[in-house]
Amino acid sequence: MTRPSFFLFLLFLLAFATPSPATDSKADPTEPIDIVSDRLEADDAARQIRFLGHVVAKQGEVTLHAREMTVFLQAEGREIDRIEALGEVRILQGERVATGEKGIFSNRERKITLTGAPQVHQGKDVVTGDEIVVFLNEEKSIVKSGDGNRVRAIFHPKDKNASGGQP
Repeated sequence: MTRPSFFLFLLFLLAFATPSPATDSKADPTEPIDIVSDRLEADDAARQIRFLGHVVAKQGEVTLHAREMTVFLQAEGREIDRIEALGEVRILQGERVATGEKGIFSNRERKITLTGAPQVHQGKDVVTGDEIVVFLNEEKSIVKSGDGNRVRAIFHPKDKNASGGQP
């Protein structure tokens, strides 16, 4: 895995949706999802389920924290259309952490968009921008910035001794 491809860890968000061959092996979509919040509001007419207050959603090794999370269902059936996480969004998987103020998973487009000062950390490596978009089926990601801001990536070289190389 190349260093910039660590963005693909965002595949674990897929764990909150339907199973897909693109799913990372650490994010098993067959595992149960445990969601805890202060309040749950289900609106069948609007096809939405809202989790409010100190939301913590766990599936396997993946944990999502947010102030609020809304699951939007498709017009027919119980399939997920999209999931929106709002307020102090933090997604954890091992040493990988993604943060922002808003995270949207679009099931139809198979993409994740993180906004609101988004950052992705893996160990000491960090990537920031105004918007981080991950296209799940294409193993592709885009980090965008605007309004005079710039994308920033800080990658630390691996220690040769840690990877089994010769000193």
